[in-house]
Amino acid sequence: MTNLFSIKTLRTTFTILCIGLLSACASTSNPSSAGDVSFGEYPQNYKNIVKDFLKKQPTRTPVDLEKIEFLNEPNKFISSQFNQDKFGYRSCIIAYGQSARRELRSHFFLINDGKVTQHLHDSGLVQLSNEFCNIEMFALESRLASVAPSEDIDENGFKYITCNTESGNEVFFALNTDNHQLLQQHDGQLVASFDITELTDTFIVAESGQHRISINRVSGTLIHQHNDEEVKASCRLSNKQQF
Repeated sequence: MTNLFSIKTLRTTFTILCIGLLSACASTSNPSSAGDVSFGEYPQNYKNIVKDFLKKQPTRTPVDLEKIEFLNEPNKFISSQFNQDKFGYRSCIIAYGQSARRELRSHFFLINDGKVTQHLHDSGLVQLSNEFCNIEMFALESRLASVAPSEDIDENGFKYITCNTESGNEVFFALNTDNHQLLQQHDGQLVASFDITELTDTFIVAESGQHRISINRVSGTLIHQHNDEEVKASCRLSNKQQF
């Protein structure tokens, strides 16, 4: 009886010990749930932090600090490499090298409490993974964000667009997205009025009778279709008054 009790006791103790070890492993498998994880303070001066870092620790292909494009506002990010997680704020850039070839490369920075704790970038044939910086997506978002602050809106809610066709003609439009209106003007007179049928962050589609206008808001390309004919133009936002 004594031996049997001892064996049962050992088995029970061993089982409890195993469960305890498994529980310990499970609780540390996700460091983001640990109490001591800190992303640090938001880096308001992230551009200076990145530039200062590149000055002090240049890569094999030094970056032209005057030709840096910051692609995103810093956001919280967990960088996982070699089973080790690092926490901080992500900043992605594209920059030209100082060499004669002037190669354009993408860079990833992880910032925690005002310091760069991780830096990755394109290197030769090895491209920066989209897991760290999706450069195409960030570049598109950056262009869209840069358009909004420069839009000039008059007291009636109109933005003004100047377009140059491939034949060299200049065309003017007044755009009101709230009222879904696109007005074509010439010499201060209303030439045509279009109703906006599609409005997204990247496209504006407006129609009037047999006329259809499509504007790519990212590239600024305009296509005017009428009776199977197509006219293309390059457009830009302009002030209501130039002088």
